[in-house]
Amino acid sequence: MKKLFVLLASLLLLASAPAQAQNILRCNNVGVTGTGIFATLQAAHDAAASGDIIYLEPSGLTYGNLNCAKPLTIIGNGYLHAERTPLLVADPRASVVGQVFFRLGSAGSRITGVTVADILLVNATNVVVERNRIQTNGLRIGTDNISTGAPAVITAGIIRQNILEGLVFTMGGNTSVSNVLVDNNIIVNTIGGGNSSNLNGVLFSNNVIGNKAGTGGGDIDVDNCVLKNNIVTRAAATFLPRLNAFSNNLSTGTQFGTASGNQQNVALATIFGSATGTETQFEITVGGPADNTGEGGADCGVFGGGRPYILSGVPNVPAIFEYAQTVSGTTLNATISTRSNR
Repeated sequence: MKKLFVLLASLLLLASAPAQAQNILRCNNVGVTGTGIFATLQAAHDAAASGDIIYLEPSGLTYGNLNCAKPLTIIGNGYLHAERTPLLVADPRASVVGQVFFRLGSAGSRITGVTVADILLVNATNVVVERNRIQTNGLRIGTDNISTGAPAVITAGIIRQNILEGLVFTMGGNTSVSNVLVDNNIIVNTIGGGNSSNLNGVLFSNNVIGNKAGTGGGDIDVDNCVLKNNIVTRAAATFLPRLNAFSNNLSTGTQFGTASGNQQNVALATIFGSATGTETQFEITVGGPADNTGEGGADCGVFGGGRPYILSGVPNVPAIFEYAQTVSGTTLNATISTRSNR
């Protein structure tokens, strides 16, 4: 049976491996061992070379914490697959880690399809955080170097199509953060700027900020930023214009006013449809106040814009979504169905 599992895992990797020359390392913590297979993400990182790809095979058990000091691509299995019918992948279990710190030396890294149970810290430039579920302590973009105390300088980055369940800090300490794109995220909590005067040109677009009930989150504390096509669900959430540019945002309160395409005092019940899923609850009502009211006629919220939110954080690599097998004597007959994900 173990050999069958190894074969299936290998087939899953073959189906999802990008057509690139990088080495591929595997993380598996449910009993599969072998060359190039590691029980923790940190062990895989330490064995990897710059530019390598690490696959976190689904298990539901944590792969531990990561201190990333080299440019790597980390790919998981997505999340919340149990809410999908039919399943988007063959194995619905998540790829779980504890903490992830992108430190000096990790510029150009990418993490996608991963459940981060604690905190994700981006302390390097040009890091892509895409299609992840980040839980308890949320996401921080920039902080003083934990080892040396020196401020980081982040000049580019992408935070896209994630569920961010904890606080989102755009920077901290004396760090300089500029030209970071934060788009199409479900931000259940709040956005805090830290020393926000050190922000420059951070773009927040097509995010939902606050919970569906409009009872929590939604605060925005940033400076020198651009905000457009966002939905703030809590009427009492705080936002001070300061040195920000904001247009085509929608709120149940008066945070954005009515100039530049912004809408205020919008009834929460009119914004979203009747779906109740963790992600689908933020699908907007057709013909409602968020429909076609964003910049250039785009929809406001996470399912609008040029890169809409992707359900279950399925990475944009090919994946196996059905697998069936029969054994006849010593012969294994397998039927595999794959799909290309965008």
